[in-house]
Formats: sequence, C-alpha cells, structure tokens
Amino acid sequence: MKRILLLAGASLSLLLAQAQKYEDIRNLAMLQQFEKAKEALDKNWSNAKFTSKPEAYMLKTYIYASMAMDPKIKGTDQSRSLLADADAAYTKYKEMDPATPLAADQVYQNGPINLYSGYYSVGYEDYAAKKWESAFTNLKKAVVYSDLIIDKKLINTPLDTNVLILAGVTAEQSDHKDDAAIYYGRLADHKLTGEGFESVYRFLVSHA
Repeated sequence: MKRILLLAGASLSLLLAQAQKYEDIRNLAMLQQFEKAKEALDKNWSNAKFTSKPEAYMLKTYIYASMAMDPKIKGTDQSRSLLADADAAYTKYKEMDPATPLAADQVYQNGPINLYSGYYSVGYEDYAAKKWESAFTNLKKAVVYSDLIIDKKLINTPLDTNVLILAGVTAEQSDHKDDAAIYYGRLADHKLTGEGFESVYRFLVSHA
C-alpha cells in the first residue's frame, strides 16, 4: 500500500510539474514574448510527457501562429513555415481532443484566429500575384479556420463571404472546379446578390 501511495504521489507531482510548464510558457506568450515562449516550448518538445496532452499542441498552435503574424516577418518564407507548423500542431490537437474545447479558450483562441488571418493573408498575396494553385491551397486552409472560429462564436457572423469568394475564384482558376462549386454553392445557399456575385451563379449553372 505504501508503495502504491508513493507511486500515486510521484505521478501527481509529474502532472503538476507539466501543468506548471504549460502555464509558464503560456504566460510568456500572453506577454507577447513569443520568441522566449517558443524557445521554452521547443526545449520541452522532446519530452514525451510534455507532448502527451492535447494542450501541448494547442500551446504550439498559439505560439507559432502568433509569431507568423509578426509584421517584421509577415509574408516571408519564415512566416509561412511557422503557419505550416501551427497548422500541423492544431491538426494533432484536434486528433487528440475532437471536441476542441481549447479553441474557444480566451487565450488559446488566438491560435485559430491567427491561423485564419495568416492563411488569408498569404492566400490573398498569391491571389494578387495570380499564383492560383498556391493561392487556392492557402485560402482553402483559411476557409477551414474561418469555419472554426465562426462555429466557436469567436466572431459574430454567419458566413465569411470574402474568404469563400476568394477560395472559389482561386479554385476555379487552378482547375479545381468541384471545389469551386462547393465554395460558390455555400454563397448561393445564402442567396447573396449584388456586384461580384453574378459570376458565382453563372459558374454554378455551367458546372451543374
């Protein structure tokens, strides 16, 4: 019995230590000391116990996505690499905790929000440069995160028309016609009208 109690006490101590590490790193990020937060996170990343909980991946999402939006590197290859790492971390988080409660957390919600902003930004840059395939790849990601933050009620809108129209246009231009029909179809389902939407309905008629 004494041995069992000792083992239980040791396990509890380890859990508390891990929780403290998460909190310390999260606090650095909340103070916008993202480089220090990333350094501390990366230092602990090889520790299997540290990465055994979904929160570790949400923490990485938050830090990396926030760094990707730094104006000093925004739009660079470094920013895109950080976005990709943050996206991979969020995918792992969702796999470990499908209900994704931390995506609506007051602090961690900045991860998905910055992922949306980051992918929208680089997608728009590629769209403006007529790099259709790359633009579509990035805007497709932006749609995913737009849907997430709408679902979690992090923004007060039923539909992100801007990202859907851009995703549709770049899908169409990069010859992903079926994907274009999905994005345009979502706009049509809301019966949106006005300048710029005529082409949406024309495409859907011709694609049917």
